[in-house]
Amino acid sequence: MVATVLRLRYRILGNMLGRSVWQLVGFVVGALSAAGALVGIAVALALTGLAGLDATRTLVTMGGALLMIGWGVAPLLAGGVDTTVDAERLAPFPMSTRQVMVALTAIGFAGIPGIATALGVLSVLGAWIHWPLAVVAAIICLPLGVLSCVLVSRAVASFSSRRGRRLGDLLGLVAFGALVLVGPILSGLIGLVGGSGAGVVERAADVVAAISWTPVGAVWAVPGDLAAGEIGPAALKLLIALGTLAVVWLLWRRNVRSAAVAPRRQASARAGRLSWFGLLPTGPTGASWARALRYWLGDPRYLRNLLIVAVLPALIAFGLGGELRGPFFAFVGVLPALLLGLVPYADVAFDGTSFATVLATGVPGRADRAGRLLAAASVGVPLVVVVAVVTVAFSGSWSLLPGVLGSCVGSLLIGLGICAISSAYIVIPVPASGDNIFKRVPGATFTTALALLALTALSGALTAPAVAFTIVSAVVGDPLWSWVGLVVGLAFGVSASLAGIAIGGRVFDRTGPLLLARVRAIVGY
Repeated sequence: MVATVLRLRYRILGNMLGRSVWQLVGFVVGALSAAGALVGIAVALALTGLAGLDATRTLVTMGGALLMIGWGVAPLLAGGVDTTVDAERLAPFPMSTRQVMVALTAIGFAGIPGIATALGVLSVLGAWIHWPLAVVAAIICLPLGVLSCVLVSRAVASFSSRRGRRLGDLLGLVAFGALVLVGPILSGLIGLVGGSGAGVVERAADVVAAISWTPVGAVWAVPGDLAAGEIGPAALKLLIALGTLAVVWLLWRRNVRSAAVAPRRQASARAGRLSWFGLLPTGPTGASWARALRYWLGDPRYLRNLLIVAVLPALIAFGLGGELRGPFFAFVGVLPALLLGLVPYADVAFDGTSFATVLATGVPGRADRAGRLLAAASVGVPLVVVVAVVTVAFSGSWSLLPGVLGSCVGSLLIGLGICAISSAYIVIPVPASGDNIFKRVPGATFTTALALLALTALSGALTAPAVAFTIVSAVVGDPLWSWVGLVVGLAFGVSASLAGIAIGGRVFDRTGPLLLARVRAIVGY
C-alpha cells in the first residue's frame, strides 16, 4: 500500500512538472541547490571532527536541534509543507489510520527536503568517525532524528488542515509571534552566555548542554555522550527522544483519524445574509469588490500576508537593537507597503475553480480589475497608514510624515496597479481555498520568487521618486520636500492604479478563457 501511494505521489509530481516548464526549471534548480548545500555540509562536518570531542558534541547537538525546529516552525513561515497527498485525499482508500500515517511518513522522506535532510544527517557520521562508539550510536540515533523531523512537520501540517483550520491559523499566529521574538530571544541567549568576553565558548557549550535535554536536542546528543563515557545521561536522552516520537505520533494520529473518518463538510449559504454584497454598490465593480473583500478579510491565505506586513516593522526594530530614533526608522513602513501591494500578483490563481463563475457572469475585465483593486486598497491603505504613523512616531521625525505617507500609500497603489495587469497573465500553483495555507508545491517556489523579484523591482522603481523627495527633506531639513514626496507618491500611485485597471481590464477580456484553462490545470495538483 505504501508503494502504491508513493507511485501516486510521483505520478502527481511528474504530471505537474510536465505541464509547466517553469515549474520543472524550479524543481531542477531546487534539487541542484540542495545538492550543493549537502556537499558543503558534509565537508564542514568532516572538519568538525578534527576540532575535538567537546566541539563536535556542541555543534552536532546545536545543529540537530535547529534542524528539528526548522522542520516544525519554518514551514509555517516559508510554505514548506508538502501536502499534495494528505490524509483527507487518502480517506476514500481502504487504509487504516496506521497505514495512512506510514504512507505519509514515507512521502515525507521521499521529497527533496526529506532526501536532503537524510543525506545531510548521514554525513554527521563523518564528524563521529574518530569515536567508534559514537558511530555505533549515531547509526541508531540519526534515523530517529530524521524520523522526528518528518513526524513533527506532518503533525504541524495536520493541525492546519481543512478540519483543523482555526487551530492551524492559531499555529500560524504563534509562529509569527515566535518570529517577532527572535530578537529578544537571541539577545537573551547572548546575555546568558555573557556576551563576547572570555570563556564565551564554554558558556555557549553549557547552553547547548541544556538544550541536549530537550525534545529537540536529546536524540542528537546521545552519540557524543557515549563517546565521552557518559552512559547514564545518554540513556536518559534516548528515552526523551523516544518519548518525543511517541507524543508527536499520537498527536498526529488524532488528527489523521479525524480527517480520514469524518466526511468533509460542504459549505452552505445562509439565506438573508449578503455580507459585503449588501453594503457595497451594486453592479459588476461592486460585486467584484465585495467578493474580493471577503477574501482579504476572511481567507487565511490573504490574512497571512497582512500579518507579515504588521510584524515586519517590529522585526526591523529588533534588528536595529531598539535604536529607533532618527530618520531611518521613519522609512521602514515603505517596505511592508511595497510587499502588501504585490500580494495579489496572481489573484486569479487564488480564485481556483470559482474563476469559472466569474467568467460565466460576463463581468467586464475593467470592472473585475477595479473591484479587486478596491478591495485590496480598502484593507491595505488603512493598514499602511497606521504602520507609517507608528514608525514615524517612534523615529521622532514628524516632519517626514507627509513624505512617508505618500511613499507608503503610493507604493501600495503602485503595486496593486501592477498586479491588476500581472494577474491577468500569471497563474501559479497556490493552495486552494480552504486548503492548508502552508501547502508547498514542488517547483513553484522558484517561479514564484522569479515573478515576485521582477514585480518588486518595477514597483520599487516607481516608488523611488517619492522616497527620494522625502530623503531630501530629511537631509536638508526642509518639510516642503516632504510634502512634495506626498504629492508625488499619491500621483504615481493613483496613476498606476488607473493604468492597471485600464490595461489589465483589456488583457483580462482577452485572456480570461486562457486563465481558466491554466487554473484548471493546476487545481488538484
